[in-house]
Amino acid sequence: MKVIAQTAALQDALALAGSIVATRTPKPVLQCVKLVASEDTLTVMATDLEVGCRYRITSVKVEEPGEALIPAARLAGIVREATGDESLTIETDKEACVISGAGSRFKLFGYDPAEYPAIDEFPGQADFQIPAAVLRDMISKSLFATAKAHSHYAISGVLWEASDKKLQLIATDGHRLAQAKGALASPVSGSVSAIVPAKLMSMIMRVSSEEDQLDVKLDENQILIHTPHVTMLSSLVQGNFPKYGDVIPKESNRKATINTNEFEHRVRQAALLTNEESRGVRLSFEADTVTLSGHGPETGEAEVKCPIAMEGEKVEIGFNPAFLTDALKVVDTDDIVMEMSATNKPAVMKSGNDFLYVLMPVDLG
Repeated sequence: MKVIAQTAALQDALALAGSIVATRTPKPVLQCVKLVASEDTLTVMATDLEVGCRYRITSVKVEEPGEALIPAARLAGIVREATGDESLTIETDKEACVISGAGSRFKLFGYDPAEYPAIDEFPGQADFQIPAAVLRDMISKSLFATAKAHSHYAISGVLWEASDKKLQLIATDGHRLAQAKGALASPVSGSVSAIVPAKLMSMIMRVSSEEDQLDVKLDENQILIHTPHVTMLSSLVQGNFPKYGDVIPKESNRKATINTNEFEHRVRQAALLTNEESRGVRLSFEADTVTLSGHGPETGEAEVKCPIAMEGEKVEIGFNPAFLTDALKVVDTDDIVMEMSATNKPAVMKSGNDFLYVLMPVDLG
């Protein structure tokens, strides 16, 4: 194999591949990327056996087709240190790979490419299409609410539900629930539902540009996402996702409309003097003001006020301030609506018609 490629294109490909390859594994080949050169394309492949990608670079000159299997971190380091407008020549010598640039030459020892696991190509026909900008916005409004601890339980992923020309993503960690909705570019035949790993959704955020239309294919155990340059795939999370419809309050008797930026600022202020033992911030909703207060046994007390438009009787309720700001910083409307029914019942935050956030209260004693 002998290929001449632009450094910037290689850097983009290896940045994505590097987010996939296993850092600790008894199988050295899983710490590698596979390079396949054919016709006028260099394909960079990576997998950890659950998530994988095929990144196609067309800004290359293929002088000799072939394959190579090279340690990802070493190759990424070499490419990262090359100058941005420089071209790099990559050629194989048995299981070694030589990378040459302006005034530099590196020889990396790799492995037999035949040892690398197969990574599926996109099968052709998509189940549905969605604008990348729409999906990226939906991911930003849901991914943060997944369970952070590494597990194979259903709540470690995000539930995708698609029907007709609508897609919704639902994520929860047991203390909160985020629901984001968006419009598809093409209708779904019937309906589809799957729990998608957080790792793949983070990858989508990294590679999709504003202009990209994403093709999505779901089968029983796998999801594939296809863009003009990248195919990403992942095993689906197995298990039963919680019945999220039972968690979303059906009605409330109190509703507060609040400026998003002002509310986020006040929540951060009220949280300044909280500590690990007193993580909650108390919110006292009245006719035209919400008073936010936080304290720590050894730090002191904070009290700030924020103007609101209140419907219903006053109420006092406590929340984890980090959970509030997680949602407020992804909201893209000027105002949010908080719906509440009682001090010890979940509250609902809404932003327009496409974002809903359920938040369990904390006991402030």
